[in-house]
Amino acid sequence: MIPAGPALRFSLVLLCSTAVEPQLRATGNPLSNAIALVNTNHISEARALLVSIVDREPDNTQALWYLGKANLRLQHREEAAALLERAVKLAPLDPRILADYSTACLLRASDLGVSLTSIGYARRGRDALLKAVQLEPDVIAYREGLVAFYRKAPGIVGGSMAKAYAEADEITKRDPVRGSVVKATVQAEDKKYNEARVACEKALLVQPDNYLALYTLGRIASESGRELPRGEQALRHCLELTPTIQEPDFGGVHYRLGLIAEKKGRLDTALAEYQMVVKLDPTFEPAVAALARLTQ
Repeated sequence: MIPAGPALRFSLVLLCSTAVEPQLRATGNPLSNAIALVNTNHISEARALLVSIVDREPDNTQALWYLGKANLRLQHREEAAALLERAVKLAPLDPRILADYSTACLLRASDLGVSLTSIGYARRGRDALLKAVQLEPDVIAYREGLVAFYRKAPGIVGGSMAKAYAEADEITKRDPVRGSVVKATVQAEDKKYNEARVACEKALLVQPDNYLALYTLGRIASESGRELPRGEQALRHCLELTPTIQEPDFGGVHYRLGLIAEKKGRLDTALAEYQMVVKLDPTFEPAVAALARLTQ
């Protein structure tokens, strides 16, 4: 019997190949053409081409990797995990493939809720990400993925706030500003709002467009109910920027804006923000629940 506890949710642990991919142009080579299609966001066309390549060449590591990436983008997570597992077996020392495999496993674990199968996926995702960090210890994105895992995952699969803080410290050694902001996200999760707010404001003095610092200020305001105008201002600034794949997307920004609007008593504004979230991502469960609460 599986112990009761938090659902296995890893929606923020999303790496999807943090390394810069070559922007290939169409050529006579089917694999190069497929990779170019993936990199230009023509995912369905790329997938069809990659399926045919993998059928002919089942041990083609690049084709398996990109077919896994395509399936991830199309939210076919079980298939993506299986394909990327095959790619990892062929190239066990490629941290980019390991990172994508981790993503597929962790998102599949989220899909399945608390079960033996989801725990297995979560542990495989964790181990793949740990190996990617071991292979490329100075790639910040992989370490950020670990921070997100540690702070979100239940203890049964290795979640630990202490490990999240330790990993944030490792990032700080390599990038002091980014590390302080990542640590602030852990502090916010830990409800150490004042410490997190101070860290974010210090980072913004150096990098006024630091998306994660701005988002974290908004998150703090939305959860604590304090300094709501500053939180709203920070989130509005986020909407003028472009988040990285590791950072909360605009759906998260609009959700936080909705929470702040609710706390201000602006229910029409809150409703509009939650509707925007669901338009961007119909599976964003907190926004769906907020909409139901306001419209019942």
